[in-house]
Amino acid sequence: MAYLVLARKYRPATLTELVGQEHIARALCNAIEMKRVPHALLFCGARGTGKTSTARIVAKMLNCVNGPTPTPCGVCSPCKEIASSTCIDVHELDAASNRGIDEIRELRSGVGYSPVRDRHKIYIIDEAHMLTNEAANAFLKTLEEPPAHVTFILATTDPQRLPITIRSRCQRYDFRRVKAADIVKLLAKICESEHVVAEQEALFLVAREGDGSLRDSLSVLDQVIAFGGANLVGDEVAGLLGVADRNRTHSLMQALLGRDAKLAIESVAAAHDHGMDLKTFARTMAMESRDLLVARLTGANARDLVDRAETELEQLQAMARDVPTAELERLAHVLLELAEQVARANHPRLTLELGMVRLCRAAALIDVADLAVRVESLLAGGRGLPPARNPQQTPQSAPPKLPSPGGLPSPGGSRAQPPRTTQPLPEPTGLPAPGTLPTPRPAIAPGPAQTAAVTTLDDAKLLAWAAAIRDAGKATVATLIDRALATFDGRTVTLRFGTEFLSSSAREADSLEAMQAGAVRALGDVRVEVGPADPRASQDSLSGRRQREKANNRSDREAALLADDRIRLVIDAFQGEITHVSVEESVH
Repeated sequence: MAYLVLARKYRPATLTELVGQEHIARALCNAIEMKRVPHALLFCGARGTGKTSTARIVAKMLNCVNGPTPTPCGVCSPCKEIASSTCIDVHELDAASNRGIDEIRELRSGVGYSPVRDRHKIYIIDEAHMLTNEAANAFLKTLEEPPAHVTFILATTDPQRLPITIRSRCQRYDFRRVKAADIVKLLAKICESEHVVAEQEALFLVAREGDGSLRDSLSVLDQVIAFGGANLVGDEVAGLLGVADRNRTHSLMQALLGRDAKLAIESVAAAHDHGMDLKTFARTMAMESRDLLVARLTGANARDLVDRAETELEQLQAMARDVPTAELERLAHVLLELAEQVARANHPRLTLELGMVRLCRAAALIDVADLAVRVESLLAGGRGLPPARNPQQTPQSAPPKLPSPGGLPSPGGSRAQPPRTTQPLPEPTGLPAPGTLPTPRPAIAPGPAQTAAVTTLDDAKLLAWAAAIRDAGKATVATLIDRALATFDGRTVTLRFGTEFLSSSAREADSLEAMQAGAVRALGDVRVEVGPADPRASQDSLSGRRQREKANNRSDREAALLADDRIRLVIDAFQGEITHVSVEESVH
């Protein structure tokens, strides 16, 4: 005799053998005992949850020689023939291949005939949602008012695709996904009957791979028995199924919670070298983080929500005990996104490794409730607030130091600029621009080629000179005056610039002509020359002194801001550090 797969060999024969569908069994038993069996039943639910098996059990309950009864004998001719799908009065149709109006017309023509032998003529229509609209409409009248000897049982995995007119004519029963714990119990009994020794961890891996489907779980069990023989070990089953075994996921989760990037990358590399599908590995880690979060939130009730063996559940609870809930929530959210990215990635290993490093380097979260309390205290003017709770801060770590008022910390917060003292700057005369500028130092020390009569051109004359050039439509040339160091010996104005590029631009014929014409209008009968480049011009020119004064003012305002007691109070309350100060400039 040909081998019979476990899914068929251990198909439930009575309602008491149904796994995870106790509500269905109770309702159908009560309907039989109270003689209130409807003429049309609709069984809905995920694949492998027992819809077709229950339909055959109902057929036995109605046509058993001892029936109608909630406990068919299973040995009479109707029961045996229904179990083997050879009963002449029980018709099983696959709506996926018999979905047209012609098939429904043939069904309608046979409904009017009485059963050949049994008490009821029963039509089991599997995958009923595959019926065409025309076929469904042709079926309506027969489904609503069939002969007294006819019972329709429709099974579907997608009831929403059935027309509402079909659904409203049936009594609906929803089949639930079977819990992993219930599947494991059944798998253990089957393994005992098949003389197979199986670890509980291996059975949980099989049940988890079945994803709530009892038929899928039995098919997977068939596969692992063929691979592992009469002894099923957890690691071997995990390797066969291509899923992450407990040790690998546990090691990687410990690395993520401990912010150990090196261990996380090594765990990913070990899974890759073992031949594990990284897309499956990423998906498993996402589910691991979900189970970890649920174990933390639900405590003792976690066994009803987490499909794990008892020892695994205890490990999850121990791992999550000292981790803040916000951290676990973020971990689950990021791992879920990472699993989706890895599933689409051309380079899944690189994507997974970068995601693990990002998780390990992520900043620690502070509880929102704790922050809210501290903000309320600050608004109330509270002092001496307790230090903020930082779940990742060790006893040896010191709180970040506040930078000195004279300087700002570097972007990494490792060192601050030394405080800079500034001397009060004298107010220049005749400068119409807002604010004050420092008095320039002598531009060029007297030398052999110069006399004591050489002086620095004052700011008022420079501004008037630039304005005259600008009025002549040479705005670009006027900017050169602001960036030049100008000296005057009574007849000649010599301009020196901080770079050779500016000197070359000023020596061009058009620029010299515009500067000469502007000097005559603003300064009188003078001659303009461009001297060699002088680096001091970058600091002592009109533009350079303005920038220097602006920087000094900004530094003073930053120092005053950092010295503010209110700012220090906020930093102490949140254990923060200042990485950047932005000072808004006034616009007049």
